[in-house]
Amino acid sequence: MIVIIPHRDLELKLINAQKKIIKQIFDYDKKIIPYAAMPLWIPTEFETVDEAKNAITKVTVMAPEYDENKEVLFCPVQIETGGGHILKSKLNFIHGLPRHSAPRNDVGDKIFPLPVKIFRLGECTSPKPGVYELSSPVWKKLHYN
Repeated sequence: MIVIIPHRDLELKLINAQKKIIKQIFDYDKKIIPYAAMPLWIPTEFETVDEAKNAITKVTVMAPEYDENKEVLFCPVQIETGGGHILKSKLNFIHGLPRHSAPRNDVGDKIFPLPVKIFRLGECTSPKPGVYELSSPVWKKLHYN
């Protein structure tokens, strides 16, 4: 699987947003202990790193949303290609949410949508559960407004 790995400056913004949301919904007494999803990698549909590097013209991380079970927050991601096609992906953001918890969405209003202009592309493999390896990484810098 080819993944997009945001530049560390952008990754820090995402981590800070994770912390703010977790702080809003953490409740030790009710056993509500959410945790940040790591690594902050965006999966893509591309077959090779070179294909992704040549095709991607714009990447935007949208405000967090709940999954269908209301137990995970993810950020929808729009990946635009040179042909004008928009591919959709998801950035796993926060896990361990109790059903029907509702963090305030003021965190998302401040930093999202978030353009991803500098990132690495690489092939992600998982030799065993919880272990991720990245091979053939390349940097890409996008130039758009």
